[in-house]
Amino acid sequence: SIRCSTQMTSFVTRSERAGNIFFRVTALIRSGQMKWADRPVWYDVYVAHPPLTAPDWNVQLPKHNEPVRKIFYEEDVVRAQFYKKHRYFGVIRMDNNTDSLSQKFINEYQAVRKEEPGLSSEEIFAQTEKRLEDLGLPLTRPVKKESPTAESTPTPSE
Repeated sequence: SIRCSTQMTSFVTRSERAGNIFFRVTALIRSGQMKWADRPVWYDVYVAHPPLTAPDWNVQLPKHNEPVRKIFYEEDVVRAQFYKKHRYFGVIRMDNNTDSLSQKFINEYQAVRKEEPGLSSEEIFAQTEKRLEDLGLPLTRPVKKESPTAESTPTPSE
């Protein structure tokens, strides 16, 4: 067995350009940022039984030269148009299980498209807006009332 930490770390040398967690822990031990006594439990096992093949960080997978496919769904385009026109909706809570306003819009958009297949996408968009407004879903952000200006505010007479 290897007794000294310097013997252990010199036993496992490698160029440090990129590496897995084992080589990072080794570097921490060598630099003194981690004490030998604080090394992880698995460290000695890895040294005693290294992998049969050396870790290769530059593995090229079978499709490495192929371009990444563009994955766009029709609803992505509709959602982008929706957010472009109706920008602000406040905070979207991730723990809320109800559909977001944009998802409700997309669901209604698809329903209009099924009911009236002859309409253009702009006409379907406009009809969807109208339907949601008729259902009471506000698509526009409520406008805050402006505070009166100093000129229109009467000043008390002295």
